[in-house]
Amino acid sequence: MILLLCSLAFGQIPEYTFVEAGEPAPFSGRLFNDAASQLIADELADCTERCQIEMDYQIGLILSKKQQEMDELKSNHKYETEVLKSKVKTQQERIEDLEKLKTPPKRQFWFITGLVSGIALTISIAKAVE
Repeated sequence: MILLLCSLAFGQIPEYTFVEAGEPAPFSGRLFNDAASQLIADELADCTERCQIEMDYQIGLILSKKQQEMDELKSNHKYETEVLKSKVKTQQERIEDLEKLKTPPKRQFWFITGLVSGIALTISIAKAVE
């Protein structure tokens, strides 16, 4: 508003008329001519355009920051998911390897070996007791 008044003071000097109470205007004050009122209207219109442009800029800036945060969160989520899947896969492989180590690889061999040794041991003990 101060800029508007300064620009009016240094530019074209506006003409105005004093209106006192009781005259045809219902208020006391100043009435500007068409040129001054046009300058004021142009300044207000320019101000609203600048305000709208600034608002659009600030909203765009906020939206882009939010989009960047969303992209970063999605990227972090994807990374964490991949890390966890890798850990699960590694643990599953480890469990399978331990399961293989737990059971003897040749059950029939050990069964037959144990059966033959048991029979041989029983026969030896029986002969030693006689």
